[in-house]
Amino acid sequence: MVTQHCFLRLVAICFHSAIILSTTEANQCGTGFYRVPNMTCVDDNECDGSQDSSNARCGVNTECYNTVGSFYCTCKKGYSNQAGKANFTTMTNCHDVNECLDAEKACGPHSSCTNTEGYFFCTCEEGFVSTNGEPSYIDKMETRCQDLALLVPSASSLENISQFADLSFASLSKFQQRNSTEYHKLISNFLVVMEKYTIQAARNLQHEQRKNDSTSNFEVVMQAIRNNTIPKDGRVKLATAKNSMVIGWNTVAGKKSFDVAAAALISYKQLDSLMATSLSGDGSKETELDLISEVVTAAVTNTDTKNLDEPVNLTFENKKYHNGTVKCVSWDNTTYTWSAYGCKVNSTNRTYTVCSCTHLSSFAVLMALHEIKESDSYNLHLITTVGIILSLICLFVSILTFILCRSIRSIRTTIHTHLCVSLFLAEFLFLIGISWTANKTGCALVAGFLHYLFLACFAWMLLEGVQLYLMVVKVFNAKSLRSKYMLLFGYGFPLLVVGISAVAYSRGYGTDKYCWLDLTSGFVWAFLTPVCIIILVNAGFFIITVWRLVDKFASLNPDMNELKKIRAFTFTAIAQLCLLGCTWVFGMLHFQEGTIAMAYIFTIVNSLQGAFIFILHCLFNKQVRDEYIKFFISVCHMQKASKYSEFSTSSTQGLKSTRETGM
Repeated sequence: MVTQHCFLRLVAICFHSAIILSTTEANQCGTGFYRVPNMTCVDDNECDGSQDSSNARCGVNTECYNTVGSFYCTCKKGYSNQAGKANFTTMTNCHDVNECLDAEKACGPHSSCTNTEGYFFCTCEEGFVSTNGEPSYIDKMETRCQDLALLVPSASSLENISQFADLSFASLSKFQQRNSTEYHKLISNFLVVMEKYTIQAARNLQHEQRKNDSTSNFEVVMQAIRNNTIPKDGRVKLATAKNSMVIGWNTVAGKKSFDVAAAALISYKQLDSLMATSLSGDGSKETELDLISEVVTAAVTNTDTKNLDEPVNLTFENKKYHNGTVKCVSWDNTTYTWSAYGCKVNSTNRTYTVCSCTHLSSFAVLMALHEIKESDSYNLHLITTVGIILSLICLFVSILTFILCRSIRSIRTTIHTHLCVSLFLAEFLFLIGISWTANKTGCALVAGFLHYLFLACFAWMLLEGVQLYLMVVKVFNAKSLRSKYMLLFGYGFPLLVVGISAVAYSRGYGTDKYCWLDLTSGFVWAFLTPVCIIILVNAGFFIITVWRLVDKFASLNPDMNELKKIRAFTFTAIAQLCLLGCTWVFGMLHFQEGTIAMAYIFTIVNSLQGAFIFILHCLFNKQVRDEYIKFFISVCHMQKASKYSEFSTSSTQGLKSTRETGM
């Protein structure tokens, strides 16, 4: 029995083991597979398609791809791993690839490359435009940069002309040097192409058919007549929203027999902001001009439009108006400038200007803000040069006086010293660098330093106003400004203003005519705003100071000598503030109004600032005058002593010689 029982137990154990082994083999699948109940092994998708899964399986900025029984990872487009492997299966972070290290390889010639995180894009250089019609591109195989001078519409339809205009405006707006000959040539080419293709489009119109179109960059109206048939009135009037043209049909056709005669008027909505307003003439005047109307092109089928038998009349709406001389001008495609030749002003008011011209071209209305004759220009330059040189000498003497005169050393003389140093550097840089416009970067740097130094002058003037107020309070409470705080404000505040201004609008530094802040864009207020604030604050301090002085003098105060000293300081400071403040008031009137009187006043007062400061703070100060007298007396005594010493030496030598010779 025992043997039978053992045998049955052994059989049961073997059967159970066989069942377990069979189950284990049934559940086991290879790597990358798993068993579905009652099915065979199937592929395990390690990449479920989500970005989170890719980041978790492969790393940051990666893509995960599943294969049968496995998977692999790649970096996203624009990224790579440090190992440089295209495919990998371990956790690896991918980093941005700077495609712009080789800009020409990435974008092609005449282009610039801009790298971004995982991406880059290309833009065309000045004078070039992308063939895809967009501001930027990424595929150099499909898009390239072509010369803007070679760009033309693909057909003479208004749609194609509009595309051409959009591309041209986008490219022209990139130019920094808008007074360059290259830029003016591109303007001329654009106007010629617009005229040529627009009149071709007008030729397709039916008899007396009128057509107009308006885009973001221009507005055009055109009309045609056919088969030698001229309307009874004999003239055609074409009008856009702001401008109009009246011209005779005989002038449009140019000959008695014609199949089609067409006229078109193109008004450019934004071109006036891109075109320089230089006037060509006899060179006898240096003229400040402002373009006050839209630019228009008058186009006709007549090919001989240089000397018309009947003038064309153009009416412009004035976009802005100043008190100046209005000029009707046309664009000269040979000199690339505005010219008043062949045009005259029929009538003008604040709203409209009517011009009459004996030729056809592109036209506009300019206004001469002010004219400076050649003799006046020379005189102003001479006054500026002589005045600034005199001012620099006076400032140098003032600086030496404030440093060397021990009897007048105080917080106020410290302020005066820094004021004179700032003004000395500003005027010296003004003298040598204000006309340094050939180098644009250098001109911008000169303008930035002038902005900083002149602001520093006004900052130290504000500190002088604060110190004067404290000197009045000092009668009861000993208060005074600390040097480190003065230095921090006197030089730190202008640096802060210039830094913010440069970051906000760096193009405002330097113009085509002078190395100063741009007036046309209003950037000059980056200087005038803090100056006006300082003048107003200082005026408040001075009013309070004078009021307190009057109150002190009204009472019997034992510190009468101290009060008289403060009074003298106050009045000199007020005179200094008025001087420097009025300088820039006259300057703004000169630039805005443009009268020759303001030009002379501004030039004289501005160039003699150093001389006035020397007179106010040195010659009007009795202690300084006394020091000057002592200095001159000591110099005279030294000269007399030197002469006496020479006389004594020669006399002694003579006596010695007599004794030795016995004569």
